[in-house]
Order: sequence, then C-alpha cells, then structure tokens
Amino acid sequence: MKTIAILLLISFLTSCGYAHKEEKTNINSSKVIALDHDPVLIQLGSKKLALKGLNQEDFSLVQKDETLFIIKKLYLGIDKLQIEFIDNKDQEFLLTGEIEYAVSQDLIDGIRTIEFLPFYFKEDIQLHNNKGKFILSTAIKTTSQLEAICQERYFDEIRKESYLVQKQFYQNEIIDNPEKYKDCCPEYIEYATQFLSKKERDFHSLQSLFVEFTYKKITLNIGNGYHIVFYNINNFVPE
Repeated sequence: MKTIAILLLISFLTSCGYAHKEEKTNINSSKVIALDHDPVLIQLGSKKLALKGLNQEDFSLVQKDETLFIIKKLYLGIDKLQIEFIDNKDQEFLLTGEIEYAVSQDLIDGIRTIEFLPFYFKEDIQLHNNKGKFILSTAIKTTSQLEAICQERYFDEIRKESYLVQKQFYQNEIIDNPEKYKDCCPEYIEYATQFLSKKERDFHSLQSLFVEFTYKKITLNIGNGYHIVFYNINNFVPE
C-alpha cells in the first residue's frame, strides 16, 4: 500500500512539473511574421487586420501572445502605416491607446550624437476611422507641439537631466582626454570648457539645451486584451 502511494505521488509531481513547463513555453512563444506583401494580413484574436505601408527592409513584425509588435529596423517612421479592420469597413468606431514621448540629447557630431534622457511622458490617444481604416501617424504631436508642452510642464525636470548628461559627457569624454582632440578638433575642447563653466540655472529654454523630441512607443487597444505596439527604436527585442 505504501509503495502504491509513493508511486502515485511521483506521478502527480511529474505531471505538475510537465504542465508547468508546457505553460511556460506557451507564454514565452513568439512568431515572426514575414513582410513579403503589402498589405500584410494579420489575425489578431477575432479581428482580421490589413497593415499597409510596411516593408521588410525597414520593419519587422513579431506576434507574441496577445500583442503584435511593429519594430523599427532602420530610419523610417510610421508616416505611411495604415491599419484596416477587414470585417469592419462600414462601421464607425474609435481606437484608443497610449503614446510615450521621449527626449533625446544632442551631443557632438561624430562622437555620440543622440542619447535618450530618462525623462518621458505618456498621453492617451484616440484614432478615428475612415471606413475601418486608421492612420497611425495622425496620433503623433508635431515637434512644435511637443516643445511647447515640455517647456510649459516639464522644463525643470528636462533641464536637470539634460545638464547632467552633458556635464558628464563633456568632462569624461572631452576634458579628460585632451590629447584625443587637441589636434583634430580643438573646438570640441573649447565648447566643453564653455559648457562646464555654466550652472544648470543658466539655461532658460529647451533650445539652449539642444534636446529633441520624439515618440518611443505607441500602444493601440484592439479589444479583448489584444494590442498593437509600435516601437520607434532600432533593434528593440520584445521581452
């Protein structure tokens, strides 16, 4: 009787371990979708979608669980990206979602030109359709709009981060390595010295900090827990 009980226990534990392993495999599974047609047709939950304006040189498409990732590979953005709900062409409805804006720091050309600051902010978005078609770029604010928002709401936070990044860069990269630049680029040393002579409070505008604004991530709610996520970052890998 004791032997039977032990065997049953071993069998139970083995089956639990197997089930857990299988579940983990399913959760972490992802599928790369070929961009060999325009539009590319996608089944996302109960929705049939046609994505227009993507090509395999500039984008990759990965479906992981309930999320479809559109990943930037080179330089093109989503100006031409159009999402069409094939079974809802005659219906009027909204797509809701969220867009994450970021600030990048311009530094000296040829050394390190762009570095994203830790700062970012998010905004809710709504996309209106035209016979079941949505153009994603219509959700993005212009550079002038973003600059006005950040100057009014977030200037102190951006200034603090921008000043710190630039201070560390000009000290560590330029001033601490004068031999590297004194012959080819003495103006780098001059500019770094000039910048380091200033305090954070000496900068009064975003233009004086040489920052730029962009979107990093757009998330659209497709319904029933499904999402489309566009990353405006090269070499992003879905977790």
